[in-house]
Formats: sequence, structure tokens, C-alpha cells
Amino acid sequence: MRSSSLKVRLTKEEIEKIKTAILSVDPEAEIVLFGSRTDLNKKGGDIDLLVVSSKIDYKDRRKIRVNLFKELGDRKIDLIVTSNPSINVFTKYSTLKKT
Repeated sequence: MRSSSLKVRLTKEEIEKIKTAILSVDPEAEIVLFGSRTDLNKKGGDIDLLVVSSKIDYKDRRKIRVNLFKELGDRKIDLIVTSNPSINVFTKYSTLKKT
């Protein structure tokens, strides 16, 4: 998630808090924001995150969620973690929807 070039409906502070919560668990994780927050013409909506990491397990996911709650408050956040996005049903669906 490169905050300097993103055109999304999140503040720089929110982006940094998301990055910190995830990268503190796995500094090499790839973070992808998707969904309505990537559309500048929409309002509201949850925060949809896809995290590609082979190190993040269930316990780490809970830790990330707790940290996001502490930093961002009671916001709806969909957190999808996969170690291999090419075999994940969601990423296959997401890729198909783009074409």
C-alpha cells in the first residue's frame, strides 16, 4: 500500500495506521485495498483489505484486528489474509471481475 500515490477514500493517517497494524506482524506482507474505498465517487463503506502473507496465522489476524480497532475505532473492516493469492477463490473472483 503506497500511501503517496493512492487515490482512495482514506486519510494518510488511516493508511499509515493500517500499514503499521499489519506490517508490525509481517514486515514483508503485501497489503491491497479494494472495494468501495477505492472509488472516489462513493461515500461510506467498509474498509476491504487483502493481505498476502505466508507468516500471518489466525492469532496474528486477531492481533491485527485488535490493533485496527484501537487505531481506527469501531469501523467495519474486512480482512482477508492469504499466502497464495493465485489459488484463493476471492482473488480469482476479483481478478475475473476486473476484466
